[in-house]
Amino acid sequence: MTSTATAAIDATATHAFIQRWQHNTASELATAQSFVMDLCALLGVDKPHPTPEQTYMFERPVTFAHGDGSTSAGRIDCYRRGHFVLEAKKLKAGSHTKGFDDGLLRARSQGEAYARALPGAEGRPPFVLVVDVGTVIEVYAEFSKTGGTYTPFPDPRSHRLQLTDLARPRCKTACAASGPTPTA
Repeated sequence: MTSTATAAIDATATHAFIQRWQHNTASELATAQSFVMDLCALLGVDKPHPTPEQTYMFERPVTFAHGDGSTSAGRIDCYRRGHFVLEAKKLKAGSHTKGFDDGLLRARSQGEAYARALPGAEGRPPFVLVVDVGTVIEVYAEFSKTGGTYTPFPDPRSHRLQLTDLARPRCKTACAASGPTPTA
């Protein structure tokens, strides 16, 4: 198969992915895991899978330690040790509204809290991904892996990828190249 044929197949798969997810109005609970699995397949990267080590999975349990000595349980929507915490939402507000932006900021804060709640021995992942299923993927990074402030990556103007951006060849190549590897 030539690279031109592969590019055509990839473009077809990308457009099919966008069409499938772009106007999906089902809840986060009904869509988030399927969306992530489909995105992994599209990018050609390993899919989350349960392991005893909890290294790459959906619903990774964490324990929040509170200042008064109490604890509470939480679950990360999707987690890859040493790579990312992914917080998924399906916001009802339109994507060009303050309500939408506020919802994504709350999801970012939630993702950062999950990253900080991970056991210290695991280290903190360098990326927090915020996904509004079928609309956008936001990327935040903190490369010291201390759980400090996650900032928009690569910069505040281009950290938010619209779902349709996946059809741009350079975007898909960059996403696949930075995604988790099957051996990690």
